[in-house]
Amino acid sequence: MKKIIASAVAVAFAAPVWAADITISGDQEFSLQDSNGASTSALDGDFNIKASTETANGLSVSADINVAEDAARDGSSSLTISGPFGKIDAGDTSSALDAVDDVTDWGYVLTNGTPNIDAALLYTLPTLVEGLTLNYSMSSETNYATPASEGDGFSAKYSAGDLSVRYGIQDNKDDTEQQYVALTYSLAGIGLAAEQYTTTTAAGVDTDTDSMSLTYSTGDITIAIETQETSSAGATSADITTMGIHYGMGGGVTAFVENTDDEQDATAETTAIGVAFKF
Repeated sequence: MKKIIASAVAVAFAAPVWAADITISGDQEFSLQDSNGASTSALDGDFNIKASTETANGLSVSADINVAEDAARDGSSSLTISGPFGKIDAGDTSSALDAVDDVTDWGYVLTNGTPNIDAALLYTLPTLVEGLTLNYSMSSETNYATPASEGDGFSAKYSAGDLSVRYGIQDNKDDTEQQYVALTYSLAGIGLAAEQYTTTTAAGVDTDTDSMSLTYSTGDITIAIETQETSSAGATSADITTMGIHYGMGGGVTAFVENTDDEQDATAETTAIGVAFKF
């Protein structure tokens, strides 16, 4: 009788786990880097645990937890609910701008992308027009963003075939603002992307970060370049060019070589050689 009761209790606790679909994915990358004669090694990885289920009234619910290779929190852990009303992602999630940015960021180690922050809540509206995605986000002073910036964001992405255009704006409670605009196009293994990220201080001073990238893929090899220039009040603070070659070895493994150089910083040239594994 005791064994029967113990088995029933075990089944009762296990049932919620069986009711959910659970997947584990992640990545790990290692690189050797040389920066103007100074050598370093770097390891970066994380794994993601995601559970999903469906409620009695047809809502899809999922939870994801991201953990870094050193067992620390790796960000972007959230609870997602979706249905006819759209999708709500709550926790440490992307802001509306973050949901559409980084179109030029093709690298593993040395490319830059844009510095948009995370949010506490991201709402993706249901599809109103084919190819159009609309996002709204809300940030608070105590969310996971670094730096935290309380405010609201909006973004739109429209895709038609191989072309996409994107726009976003973040309005913060401290009277600062971020705007984002981007264009991407791909054809026969060639990918083109351009984006501009503008931050505006409470005093009305703009800082523009303009990025462009060109990628070409043939078979298992991808060759790419990214340029990024940051300027404010007519002065350029960064003028970065990053190039790379990636070789897909199969099974989720990629070997890579990347090099970056900043014309505004004579000490910024860095070369990275490494391997990445996605699972």
